[in-house]
Amino acid sequence: MKYLLVQPSGFLRNYIKNYCFMESDTYDADVMERVIPTENIQIMFHYKNPFVVCHSGDSVVKQPRSIISGLSDNYSDVSTAGETGVVFVSFHPTGACHFFNFPLSEIENLSVDLTDIFYHEIRQIEELLYLKETVREKITVIENFLIGRYSPIPLHESMLIQKGIQIVKKCKGQTNAKYLSDCLYSSPKTLERKFAKYLGKTTKQIIKLIRFQEVLHDFSNVKELSLTEHAYNNGYFDQSHFIHDFKSYTGYTPKEFSAKYPDFNINSESCSD
Repeated sequence: MKYLLVQPSGFLRNYIKNYCFMESDTYDADVMERVIPTENIQIMFHYKNPFVVCHSGDSVVKQPRSIISGLSDNYSDVSTAGETGVVFVSFHPTGACHFFNFPLSEIENLSVDLTDIFYHEIRQIEELLYLKETVREKITVIENFLIGRYSPIPLHESMLIQKGIQIVKKCKGQTNAKYLSDCLYSSPKTLERKFAKYLGKTTKQIIKLIRFQEVLHDFSNVKELSLTEHAYNNGYFDQSHFIHDFKSYTGYTPKEFSAKYPDFNINSESCSD
C-alpha cells in the first residue's frame, strides 16, 4: 500500500487539513484497517476498486465510490478489495460547514453516498478522477469541486465555533459544556445548536471526541507510561471509565490497543484522521 499526503492550495488551506492518496496494486494482499473516530469530517473518492466495510458475522458491504463521513462515535473495519485508488479529503474541524449547506448533524455517525446529495456533479467528478493520471490532475478536479461549493457561514458564527474548538483543544478536552458556553458568552442551548449545525455533534460530544484524540496523542507520544498514568494524564480519575470510553471508540481496551499497535503514531495515521 502506498500513501501520499498533499497539502491544499490557496485559501482552501484554511478549511482542509490535507488530501491523502492511497493506492495498491492487484498483486498486493488486501489490507484491513480499523477506522476509529476523529474530529474531522471527511469526503473520499474511489477512482479504482472501492473498499468494503466488514461487519460482525463476516458480512461485507461495498462502499460507494464517493462518500462524505460525518463525525462518529463508532469504529469500523474497512478492507481493500483488489486494486485500490482513493483520495481522502480531511477537513479541519471547522472547515466542512463552509462547503455543505445542510446541518452537519444530519450525517452524524453516517457515511453517505455523495451522489445522493450532488448527483450529476459527483458522477462527473468520478469520471474525471478515473481518467486523470497524475495526482496533481486529480487534486485539480477535487479543488474545482470544492471551490464551486464554497459558501462561507456568517463571520460571527465562524468565529464562535473556531474559538470554541480552540478552547476545548487548549483544555485537551478536559472541560465541560457549561464552562465552554461561559467562555464564549453564549447560552448552553445556543452553543449546542451551533456546534451540531456547523461541526456535526453537540458541545458535549465534541468535547468528548477531542478528549479521545488527546488520549491517542498520549499513547502515541508517551509510550512508557502505565495505564493508570495515561488515565490520570487525560483527566480520568476512574480507571474503569477510562477503559470504557477507550473501548467504545476503538473496540479495544487500552491494554489490547497497546499490544496490537505497539508502534502506534497518530501523526502517521493521517489518511484516517
